[in-house]
Amino acid sequence: MIRRTIASAAAAVAVAALLPLGASAATPRPVTLQSRFAAKAGATAAGTCNLSIPSRVAIGKPYLALQGKVTGTCTAPNSASAWQLVHPSLGPGPVLPFDNANSAPWDVTSDYPLGRMTWRGIGAVDAANNPLTQNAPVSTVKLAAGAWISSSRTADVVTLKGTSLLYSVSTNKYFKRPAGGVFQFREIGSTTWQTLKSVYTNKYGAVNLSYRFSKTRDYRFSLYSTSISWDLGSATTRR
Repeated sequence: MIRRTIASAAAAVAVAALLPLGASAATPRPVTLQSRFAAKAGATAAGTCNLSIPSRVAIGKPYLALQGKVTGTCTAPNSASAWQLVHPSLGPGPVLPFDNANSAPWDVTSDYPLGRMTWRGIGAVDAANNPLTQNAPVSTVKLAAGAWISSSRTADVVTLKGTSLLYSVSTNKYFKRPAGGVFQFREIGSTTWQTLKSVYTNKYGAVNLSYRFSKTRDYRFSLYSTSISWDLGSATTRR
């Protein structure tokens, strides 16, 4: 599915001549972006064009509507620019074009490839078709995690219960799973979280911790990042 998505996106770029996302190859622009980018290839750059785009993407629902924005010389009227997302193993993917526009949608679906990807500049020009330099921002796509915490107290014994979850792209739901995490505490009135104990949840995604402490504190359960999921902190409980 992922490879077909990447391949289809790359093919669509070749056929549609860098049409904006969602446009049809049957309705091409009078002047394609390729022809503008090639007009003065090799000329000295007349300015800069920088793409600003989310660097950390967490897939936690079937569809994410994200935005890319440009800054620099290419924000002037009649400028144009485009970037292509390149996956390290799957190759070129979707193109994000800015044709006389300063923002463009980046649609991320739940079957999007995971990993650290680079937005490669494939052309940028000002109103006179003079070339502009482009940056190469990085976006890392992972699955969203979920972290729960509950607490109770009996005399001076505090019991904390943490639960780890992960988003499933096949069911579009979160499921409990084993994961590494940490119980943290924060003194009342403080803004600094400190480590109480690093833990690992069982196959049901659960872990318990009990310890003696008579004073009231804030607690949370936080998950570590993995190769496929992002780190996350739970809501806060006070005991």
